[in-house]
Amino acid sequence: MRFQLLFIMGTATSTLAQTQYTSTASSAVAKARATALTESPTSNVVGESFNRFVTIWCENTDYSMAAADTNFAYLASQGILLTNYLAITHPSQPNYVAAHGISSDSFSRISSSSETIVDLLEAAGVSWGEYQEDMPYSGFEGNYVNQKTGANDYVRKHNGLMSYDSVTSKLDRLAKIKNFTMFDTDLANNQLPQWMFITPNMTNDGHDTSVTTAGNWARSFLTPLLSNSNFMQKTLVLLTFDETESYTSNNQVYSILLGDAIPASLRGTTNGTAFNHYSQMATVEKNWGLGNLSLGDATAASFFG
Repeated sequence: MRFQLLFIMGTATSTLAQTQYTSTASSAVAKARATALTESPTSNVVGESFNRFVTIWCENTDYSMAAADTNFAYLASQGILLTNYLAITHPSQPNYVAAHGISSDSFSRISSSSETIVDLLEAAGVSWGEYQEDMPYSGFEGNYVNQKTGANDYVRKHNGLMSYDSVTSKLDRLAKIKNFTMFDTDLANNQLPQWMFITPNMTNDGHDTSVTTAGNWARSFLTPLLSNSNFMQKTLVLLTFDETESYTSNNQVYSILLGDAIPASLRGTTNGTAFNHYSQMATVEKNWGLGNLSLGDATAASFFG
């Protein structure tokens, strides 16, 4: 009921023109943090193979490099290693938004006539949300650097939904795209949505550092969650990379399925089925009977048959 009420309220505001949330000055950020709409809707739509889907992306790493990292290897031992999973293209941004004619990392806007996975989820009553590390406030639409160190922390191109006008034009949708710190709050309050996209910052995803840093972050973040009852509610987690570092490779990226939606007998195994980034959408669509977006998701293999 709570999700339904929030959804009804959200649609009432969705026709309003949305002012671009791009303020980065300290005073403006402080004000926006206090006033930006933030929502944590929940739902309980039973799926065919799982009831919660979480995807976490790291950055620009060849399969062999990730496979050699002890922390990624450990996580693979706790789930299913996908040994034939390919990114779609290069560079980063086209993988995050998957198609729509985008071929670079430059600022891009996709027409509001283009649907996203959000449209399919909302039509089925499946709650969704994003948690973006170092995003300064809910719904922020720009790039944000660390105000103390100058590090390139949060970047818009690693948050695919922000490229879609159908998302950024609606306050209730921006309100579900939140700072990473809200994850702990929602987890403690048992208010996590059923579909989640989590983006580490440019340090922790390995983009500006190394696969070692990314592996340390991923293991430290995921390990306690694998035994957390508020998180593990027939949950499927995909940990993957946006693309390879080497453009001459076949773009095979190290990808792992984790969570209590995976039978115990399959943990520590491998799967050589040909998957790609569209498989994420195909899996979610099949699980909740959502239909598809008539993109690569229509023909991509699902993680569950």
